[in-house]
Amino acid sequence: MHQKKKIREKKLPAQFSRTTRALANDTSKYALLAWLLSVVLLAGWLIWFFFGKVTVYEISSKARLEVQQAPHAVASLIAGRIAQASVVLGQEVRAGEVLFQLDAGSDQLRLNEEESRLAAIPPRIDSLEREIALMERSKSDDLRAAQAAMESARFRTKEASAAVEFARDNERRLQEESKFGSVAKMEAWRARAEAQKLSASREALSSDVQRLESDAQARVREHQAAIENLHRTVGSLRSDMHTARATIARLQADIDKHSIRAPISGRLGEVLPVRAGAYVAEGQKLATVVPGGALVIVAEFDPSSVLGRVHSGQLSRMRLDGFPWAQYGAIDAKVSRVASEIRDGQVRVEFSVDPVSAPRAVMQHGLPGSIEVAIDRATPAVLVLRAAGQMMAVAPRPGSPVAVRTP
Repeated sequence: MHQKKKIREKKLPAQFSRTTRALANDTSKYALLAWLLSVVLLAGWLIWFFFGKVTVYEISSKARLEVQQAPHAVASLIAGRIAQASVVLGQEVRAGEVLFQLDAGSDQLRLNEEESRLAAIPPRIDSLEREIALMERSKSDDLRAAQAAMESARFRTKEASAAVEFARDNERRLQEESKFGSVAKMEAWRARAEAQKLSASREALSSDVQRLESDAQARVREHQAAIENLHRTVGSLRSDMHTARATIARLQADIDKHSIRAPISGRLGEVLPVRAGAYVAEGQKLATVVPGGALVIVAEFDPSSVLGRVHSGQLSRMRLDGFPWAQYGAIDAKVSRVASEIRDGQVRVEFSVDPVSAPRAVMQHGLPGSIEVAIDRATPAVLVLRAAGQMMAVAPRPGSPVAVRTP
């Protein structure tokens, strides 16, 4: 037993040394390969970290597809009760087409009344104008008759004057002859009386001429006053006619407000479920007309992440909510316009759609989604420094999430 134990002690050192050498040879080979691979990977990573370029994206989850021409809301201009509503969601409408009709019964009755009153005015004006024309002719005829009568009276006055002159000459002759006894004084007195009679007749004829002239002027003034009165009546009627026309135009405008029309041609994208008899308030939105045309992408971004960083022409990509991008793909776009004013704490950015990448099967107005805008290309080292600077800032700037992807 003692000898067997010594033999085992002599064999163990030789076997252990071979095992150690084998292990040493194996360890050196794999370790070298591991170190070489590590060095290569580290060098490649460092080269990419300091010299590689990656694209920086700004992302907005508030994006949607819209038609290039903005949708128009259809609202009631006045308050009233709906008399007729024959619209359905998705209906094609034309500009000016009546979509809703409000009750305009009282205004229509007033319009009918004004139209009836207006229709009665022109015949009255025509009648008065004919009467004026007749009175003008009557005035002219009366004036001519008065002038003829005065002319006749003047001629008779001249005749009477000639007779008076003859009678006075005869009186003087008889007076002279009566002094010599050739003629009786009675004859002289009779001649004198005849001369006085003819003189009085002449004075009466002169008075008749003045009376006829005064009567003619009075009748002319009466005719003129009557004509002026008729002209005033015609003027009043014309004024009433203009007033009635203005009232009719106002009533027609008020009645037209009861007809709620489509502002543009397009498709009804939204319709308020109202029926005949329902009451609507002034300015209440009843429907929305979505016009046809090309689609654009509209998104809202945080001002700090957009202003000064997003510009026209930058490449973008939109993914639609509800349509997996792995199946339907993404929509390529470019920045077209960036708003310079802030509304409700957001900045509006519009994008033009690349028609080649757009899936036509799902492209329609109102589809929501998210969009990412390529705003910069930088090395990972620069991005790390930027992130560190933001973390070390006293007041970190709020912003949208930033995604970093390799090209």
